[in-house]
This record gives sequence, C-alpha cells and structure tokens, in this order.
Amino acid sequence: MFRSSFRTTALVAVAAVGVVASPSVAQARQAEAASAAGRSVVAGLGHFVYDEPNTVGHRIWFGVYAVTAADGTTHGQFLYRHEQTDGTLAAQGRADVTCLKVTGNVALFTAIVPEGQGSAKNHGFYVKIIDGGRGPDRIVDAQATNGTERPPTHCVDPETDLPPGSPSRPRYPILVGGYTVHAAEQSRAGAEVPQAERRDRP
Repeated sequence: MFRSSFRTTALVAVAAVGVVASPSVAQARQAEAASAAGRSVVAGLGHFVYDEPNTVGHRIWFGVYAVTAADGTTHGQFLYRHEQTDGTLAAQGRADVTCLKVTGNVALFTAIVPEGQGSAKNHGFYVKIIDGGRGPDRIVDAQATNGTERPPTHCVDPETDLPPGSPSRPRYPILVGGYTVHAAEQSRAGAEVPQAERRDRP
C-alpha cells in the first residue's frame, strides 16, 4: 500500500497550490505563538526534487500548517504539487492533517486526502520534516494509495515505521522555501514555553 511517489495518472489537479519562495514571517510568528500557548506546530512550504526510479528530476512542493494542542487534538491543512521534469503537472491538491508529533526540531505528520477528491482512492501522506535552523531543512515522505480501506491516520515515521519490505526512504534537502518546527514544552512552573526559549536558558 505504501509507495514513494505519484504516478502521473494517480491523481488529478483538485486544488490550487500557491508556491512561494519561503515561509512568511507572519506564519513563523504564528507558529511561535502557538508553541508558547502549549501547542506543537509545523508550518511552511518547501520545494525539493525526487531522485528515485520513475521520478528522477520530478519537482515537488509540500506546504503545511498544522497544530497539535495540549490535549492531543490535531488540525491543519497540507498542500501538494508534483511536476514532471518537463513541467507537466502530475498532481496537485490538499489533504487534512490528522496527526502531528514534534520532538525538538523534527516534525512527523500524517495528511489524508478527503474522500472524493481526485482519482486516487484512500490517499495518505506520511511526512517527516527536519528543521535545519540556519542550514537547509530536510524532508522524508511516503504515501499510501488505492487500498481497499482508508489509510492509517496516526503518525508514521517514513524512515522507521513502514511495513516490512518497503523500500527505504531518502532524505531530500529543501531547495527553495522551508519549514518552521516548534515543540511545546512544559516549564518547571507548569507553563508551556517554546523549545527555542528553553534552549536559551542556563
């Protein structure tokens, strides 16, 4: 059920995806504010290029804004765009984020394409983002599609949690754009504080 990339006929364009050079300052501030309020957050839009059989040179954009609250509930949206080497659109659309886990600078999230969108049935994205700070971010993804049942909605690490026999997933550097990852942390006094603020303390 899991696979690494789209086939041209697997999905059709179902939503417009805006492509920007980097996450906005406002978006980064929203992520920091949410983290300070006791929520884990991943936000941004990044471009990378596949280097795998049948998709070498395919250009991918993934955009996400997702929040997990202190009570464990998650909400958010995921946008995707896939272009072939000649610029032909292979797939484009949106999915609902169903799970987000943030540990330090690493975010794992799952996004499920709403039923009835596009031609692919039961399509899920399982994404790992490593926030590189001042360096480039990195991304790992796996996808599930066309199964007889709805794909898993819990968080799946595409490097360690795929079913036995699944091909290993590469880490791709983000070439344009990037992501902000914030993990909510509990202070000694019981108030939630952002990860970055905690690192600055003695």
